[in-house]
Amino acid sequence: MMSTNKKISLTVISLTVFMFIFVFLQNLLFSSTNLENSKLVINKEIDSHILDSIQASNIVLFFGYVGCTDVCTPLLHELNAMYSSAAFEELQGSTAIVFVNLIPESKSDQAQLFASFFNNKFIGLHLNKQELYSIDRKFSLFYSPSISDKNELSHSDSIYLLKKKDTRLILENIYMTHPFNAMQLIQDIKDNS
Repeated sequence: MMSTNKKISLTVISLTVFMFIFVFLQNLLFSSTNLENSKLVINKEIDSHILDSIQASNIVLFFGYVGCTDVCTPLLHELNAMYSSAAFEELQGSTAIVFVNLIPESKSDQAQLFASFFNNKFIGLHLNKQELYSIDRKFSLFYSPSISDKNELSHSDSIYLLKKKDTRLILENIYMTHPFNAMQLIQDIKDNS
């Protein structure tokens, strides 16, 4: 029988290998992209009905889970600082900051409560399992249950910039570094608006 330490080591190694494979697959999925200024430039139409109800022409999208303290909380604080800045003021009317909860078993109102804790204008979306499965490949999401706590997830921490153009939804960029470059994101929202 395998010892607990060996099981943990194998699990950590497996997750590390999976993360490298995930990044590789993400690059393959968006093969027509290029990396510039710590972002993947995508510029592809994407079909995502979960965002149909959002009226803003610019969507800053983040996937996480309610109660996440190590990734989501700091990132949502950063997004709030950007959203509340003078540089972003002119974009507030045309831009929605959207948090999508990756735990479908949570209560449906929890995503909105969590997002609005950081800014009352932020939108929190709760998805059921089917909706979540329908978008995870579209956005190259990585998330898996935590080894140490069943109520936590390991998940990617990318920020997505989408723009509505006529009836189409365009995935413009994926920002992968943290802290993210707020001025770059603001400029990207202003471009092509």
